[in-house]
Amino acid sequence: MGQKNNVICSYLSEPAIFADFINGSIHNGKKVVFPHQLSANGTVYYQKQNHRPSEKHTSRYIERQRDTLKTICNNNCYVVIGIEAQDKVNYTMPLRCMEYDVIEYKRQLKELGRNRIEKLTGSEFLSGMAKDEKLNPVTTIVFYHGEDPYDGCTNLHDMLEFNKENKTFKRFVADYHINLIKAEDLDENMFETGLHELIGFLKHRNDKQGLMHFIEQDKERIQNMDEATLDVVSVMLSIPAFITRGEDKMEGEEHNLCKALTEWLADERKAGIEEGQNRFASLTSVLLAADRISDLTKAASDVAFRETLYREFAL
Repeated sequence: MGQKNNVICSYLSEPAIFADFINGSIHNGKKVVFPHQLSANGTVYYQKQNHRPSEKHTSRYIERQRDTLKTICNNNCYVVIGIEAQDKVNYTMPLRCMEYDVIEYKRQLKELGRNRIEKLTGSEFLSGMAKDEKLNPVTTIVFYHGEDPYDGCTNLHDMLEFNKENKTFKRFVADYHINLIKAEDLDENMFETGLHELIGFLKHRNDKQGLMHFIEQDKERIQNMDEATLDVVSVMLSIPAFITRGEDKMEGEEHNLCKALTEWLADERKAGIEEGQNRFASLTSVLLAADRISDLTKAASDVAFRETLYREFAL
């Protein structure tokens, strides 16, 4: 995992943040899950790879690691929820989530066997599970916080090749749908913890003018951001420490975080404009030298075409 994914996973593992994420993202801000109802689950599984009796190999175990996994316990109601944070699109996500959930169900099945007092017989013995025994529901949420549009599959069927020869079998092939939540689609007002600020920053990270407006509108909360949230925001937006920590201030001088962020964004925006102007000036020179006047005219108004030319001339 990259640094951005690492910091998000660490942040979401905190019970108060985990509960707030579930409430804000899937319950529209309603308080359904509370921190005291959560218990941490092991996030590392080891799968035994069996060999045929004829093979002279010792058993091998493959490690599978989830990002965050917790059990919600409320009045004897247990639900296991995993959150997989993604800053890049994973085109095998339905298969990956399905594997994680199956592994958790198999773990629960083994735990039933270890805790069972009476021995099973007959069909129950062959099944490894008594007729009246139940497993706890398991679900996985994919939290996509990347900058690129999510263009991956959201269900298993979309990963499979169904053509006119085999499409009649499609209804017999089990599907698996992922619970995809994108940061850009969330409403920061649905969250009570530092997720409120984090989601706001993530949604506006590519729009410096919009981000400045968000800081102005939410300046009281942002000024009083807790250290953990501030750390995550700093990593996600690549904000220098001297901006967030006020390391450039004289001893005893009060640090105004909102003002520092606004000034930094204004400088970044100015630098970005200058860079864009210099880049287009270089493209103009190249196109004039190549006598491609029509391309230059089109590039002046067509952003997509302009980006194509930038790639063509490695600018």
